[in-house]
Amino acid sequence: MANPQTTETTSQVLYGAVKIEVSSAANFAGAIDIGAVNGAKYTEEMKISTLESDNAVDRDIVTEQKGMIEFEQIQMLNETARAIMRGTLDTITNVPGSAVTGATQTIYSGSWGFNTFEPFDHQNGAGTIISVTSVTGSTNGALVAETDYFIVKNDDGIYGIMVKDSATVTTIAQNLAIVYDYTPNASVIYETGGKSAVPYFYVRMTNTDENGKIVKWETLGKCNLNKGDEIVFKKYNADDPRVPVPVSIQVRQDITLVAGKQLMRKTVVG
Repeated sequence: MANPQTTETTSQVLYGAVKIEVSSAANFAGAIDIGAVNGAKYTEEMKISTLESDNAVDRDIVTEQKGMIEFEQIQMLNETARAIMRGTLDTITNVPGSAVTGATQTIYSGSWGFNTFEPFDHQNGAGTIISVTSVTGSTNGALVAETDYFIVKNDDGIYGIMVKDSATVTTIAQNLAIVYDYTPNASVIYETGGKSAVPYFYVRMTNTDENGKIVKWETLGKCNLNKGDEIVFKKYNADDPRVPVPVSIQVRQDITLVAGKQLMRKTVVG
């Protein structure tokens, strides 16, 4: 057995994977979870230059400091996250399918609560708001829109309803029957090439260990993609049928911020 030269402090060891979110806002408003990834890492890159003088002591300074975030995307980006990261580089065309009227969805007693988001089973392919015909409680009867319930959209761009504890809705121990209309996409067409504007966005990486300790890395500098799409096709009987897509994100200093706080922020909670 090797003779240990130091003691490992378990509280300083990172366990578990990392959640990656992107946002178009520096304060991470509306941050979107990009989904499953492998091999996520952040690398800080620095360029050191030496200032030389004939009659003074030479000194080294940092002349360039930037970051690189890399990972393999396992699941396809949702539309909101893709739009944040790629901006207007792509032209996306939704080809509508046949409209569905009078779709019925039942949310059963015990599976919903007041002021909680309940997504619709189906969404409009164009991402527009869902048209609700009626919401009926098995105990309280018909609910009134904008009084008893509200149609809301979550951070992933999914529409649903939120029921309020109102004079009409007296209990959550009842089923809710929702009737609504929607138009799914028949197909979605993605086209790219010819645009030069690269969008800036911000990235937050969160690691949570089994004891609830949270470490967050948030970019203070502006991010942009450093690599375009890569498409790999695997055999249908491959041991792992998933198709990882390499993603590379460059983090540049925001020189409008206070010096020393222009690239990355790390926060430890717990």
